[in-house]
Amino acid sequence: MNTLKLAGASVAALILAAPIATSQEAPTEETKRLQNITVTGEKIERSLQDTQASVAVVTQQQIEDLGIESFRDAFRTMANVIDADWVDAGFVIRGVNSEGLTPGGEALATLYIDGAPQTVQGARRGGRGLWDVQQVEVYRGPQSTLSGRASLAGAIYITTQDPMFEPDLRARVTVGELETLQAAIAGGGAIVKDRIAWRVAAEYIRDESDLNYPGYEQFDLFDNFIEDEYYQIRGKLLFEPESATGWRGLLSASFSSDSPNYDDIAGPGLGFEYSEQRGDLNAGLPFFQDNREAENTSASLRLTRPIGETMQVTLLGTYADTTVDRPSINAGTEGETFTSVGTIEQERLSFEANLSRDAGEDAISWVAGVYVESEETFADNERSVFFGGGRTDFGETDQELFNIAAFGEVTWPVADTVDIIAGGRLLYEERDESSFSRRTFFNGDPAVESLNDPGASDTVEVLPKVGIVWDFTQGQSLGFTAQRGYRGGGSFIDNINNTTETFDAESTWTYEIAYRSEFLGGRGRLNANLFYTDWSDQQVNFQRIPGDPLSDAVVNAGESSLQGLEVEGRYLFTDAFSGFASVGLLDTEFDDFNTSDFGDLSGLPFPEAPEYTVAFGLDYNTGSGFFAGADAKVVDEYLARDLQNAPVDPVGDYTVVNLRAGYQFDSFTVTVFSDNAFDEEYFVYRDRIGDFDCCATLGPRRVTGVTLEAEF
Repeated sequence: MNTLKLAGASVAALILAAPIATSQEAPTEETKRLQNITVTGEKIERSLQDTQASVAVVTQQQIEDLGIESFRDAFRTMANVIDADWVDAGFVIRGVNSEGLTPGGEALATLYIDGAPQTVQGARRGGRGLWDVQQVEVYRGPQSTLSGRASLAGAIYITTQDPMFEPDLRARVTVGELETLQAAIAGGGAIVKDRIAWRVAAEYIRDESDLNYPGYEQFDLFDNFIEDEYYQIRGKLLFEPESATGWRGLLSASFSSDSPNYDDIAGPGLGFEYSEQRGDLNAGLPFFQDNREAENTSASLRLTRPIGETMQVTLLGTYADTTVDRPSINAGTEGETFTSVGTIEQERLSFEANLSRDAGEDAISWVAGVYVESEETFADNERSVFFGGGRTDFGETDQELFNIAAFGEVTWPVADTVDIIAGGRLLYEERDESSFSRRTFFNGDPAVESLNDPGASDTVEVLPKVGIVWDFTQGQSLGFTAQRGYRGGGSFIDNINNTTETFDAESTWTYEIAYRSEFLGGRGRLNANLFYTDWSDQQVNFQRIPGDPLSDAVVNAGESSLQGLEVEGRYLFTDAFSGFASVGLLDTEFDDFNTSDFGDLSGLPFPEAPEYTVAFGLDYNTGSGFFAGADAKVVDEYLARDLQNAPVDPVGDYTVVNLRAGYQFDSFTVTVFSDNAFDEEYFVYRDRIGDFDCCATLGPRRVTGVTLEAEF
């Protein structure tokens, strides 16, 4: 498929068709319009229609209407955005995992909660819940100019509900199949009238896997292994100034515990048929099955102060800390020899100061600031296996990253209908990392040890951005942007040759055409982004000996590319009946990727990169009384993550439909829902090493249940 040609034709059709829609008779002033959406991820608050970035937004109303309980679940409404294939991975934007093809390494896309960048492990297991959340914004493509180094592939911004001075209280209870239980409460009010307000939100979610694991039932951690359990508590304080020129403060802090389960099944290599998908997983290799649980703490303090009528100064300090325990399911069980234990600790602190000017559509708007960040990661793991007569592998890594940057972006109206965009980020990055591994053998052979301690290194990078926007008719605009993304290089231990090896930094140039339109007096909205990314030295992780984590290596693919299109629309048919649709087209390729261990991989698409995704839904809601809705997500097949496994298998190719209906009374609402209503069974991951077809991971099962929510 030539995605670029198809995408170009699609955008041209949209531009030609939209004036026809806008020329139709506009509704009266009393007629309802689509909700105006304001996005915040570009430092200056602006309308969704005024940003050139490809942004998919889920509002608080949509979260409640669709019954979305996690930010990953929100992807079901979005084009070219899907969840990762495994719980020990990130999320996927435009066919690129947020952790790149180096799982657990530095992020290529960052999750922000109330302005606080989360750790890589915190994005895996942390503030996933969307209870009492105001909005989710998913930015597709590089956001390096304003968001920083860890945003080559995109960014996700979650904004939770701010305190209000009027007292309020909300509560929700959900029960359903697979022993699903959710309980949540949120409320707040004024401490000092019109000056200080508070808000607290808490939620608890649990369910159980319906897979059978009789080979694991004797292990001490079995109950934790099959259970998905998550809870979070969050508090916020709002400080309003006494005058219009004073400082406004917003303090947010949260703590969560997160332990998702694994939907893994055994394959023919272990004596099971995939056709018996929800059968026995008595794999005999329990040390490969971690039972990970993370505790995540996140906090942010934002201070803002207006300067005159058009300018504002913002100070933002953030903190995120994640601790992950990673024992194997049989760890601690009496008589078990081949077990695994380990921890991962990550801490991230940042401070930003910026000055912005927003003088309206016909004047220059800009933002400029400085950013400082420190990040530390420590991980260790000890695993005993029976390979080669039995051995114990121990490894630990320690990494410190520091970066400081100056950034800025300006939008300059050079004519009545034309704006010029220019921006950039000057980034200084310093890293200090070390790693150690030791392999000891049960038969008494000499231990093998390796140490990697290259010392500190630093780099300076410039990340420019340029663009132009043309408002060619009322309610419609066409824009073009070009910007650079970057992720630093590093080093690793080559345990095969007992040497220290390095890998280069990777960088991208992304060229994007954005089309924005509103029509029929605001009842309809249609946005599209056409993009092409040229990727140099993409970092890819391999196991030189498949199945042996001590053989991990990171290599650079010479040239890669991705191109495609996102089209997202929403239409208000009547005041009570609305619909949405999104289509994503994607074409990814390793253009030049020849490896010494696995041969020439040029021509392969990226793993986890479906060629198309389609989402659509309908909603009927009058604001009181009966309501109903349905939505669906269609995902094309894609390659499994492990490129070194030959043959590389396609997975995916699924359609998931979600249904809901209920009744809204004066102060409470009852909703009956069915997620994955038709019980679609599909793979999201498959692990095959040569002829050894080990195992796979299934997508979520159907869950039907009922929710009761009350508001006081």
